[in-house]
Amino acid sequence: MIKLYKNIALTLVCVILGVMLSWQYESVKSNNERASLENKRLEELKDLLIAEKNNNQRLRNNLEELQKRVDEFEEAMRRDDRDEKINTLTSQLERYRLLAGLKDVKGPGLIITVDDGESYVQDTDLLTLVNELKASEAQAISINEERIVAMSEIRLAGKYIMINGRQMLPPFVVKAIADPDKLENSLRMMNGVVDYLKGWGLKVTIERADNIVIQKVRDDGTVLRHDMLTPVN
Repeated sequence: MIKLYKNIALTLVCVILGVMLSWQYESVKSNNERASLENKRLEELKDLLIAEKNNNQRLRNNLEELQKRVDEFEEAMRRDDRDEKINTLTSQLERYRLLAGLKDVKGPGLIITVDDGESYVQDTDLLTLVNELKASEAQAISINEERIVAMSEIRLAGKYIMINGRQMLPPFVVKAIADPDKLENSLRMMNGVVDYLKGWGLKVTIERADNIVIQKVRDDGTVLRHDMLTPVN
């Protein structure tokens, strides 16, 4: 009987020890998982902190650069060189107006007349001629006194050819300011644009001139359109 009690007591002790060891294991496991999560979170926070520091440094550098530009501008103003800056801006504006076709210009070049012959002048004939003039470095071009710019259209419309929104009929007088020798050699080369136009039965004449005047493009909204354009900063 005493031996039975000892066995029961020993069994209870073993059970209690087992339960305590199990609780201890779960507690240690839970603490380890919590510590791992906290370490991971700590690393994420450190990465965020480093990123924020780098961003702040970048912003400080940008601020310093902008402040430097402001200081330079103020210093320039104190040196009273505003007139020089205005002259530079005016010169740049004049150049851009020339390139955009917003100024009357003059210079040496060629006057090419294209007229009906055995066949009628087509819009593609004029486009071919204009493209050849551009490729030969013509700096200003007009057709029947209409300045050809980037937004000019040359297209067939019934019996007319539309140029800058105006109806035109042959003959077409094309003016081009460029190096006359280079331009004429380019046009008259074998199988060049003159041979091409004459091959279609058109009449083509070329005249040199030392002082060709080409008028500026009409800036009334019919040729140069920019109402849907917004600058990209």
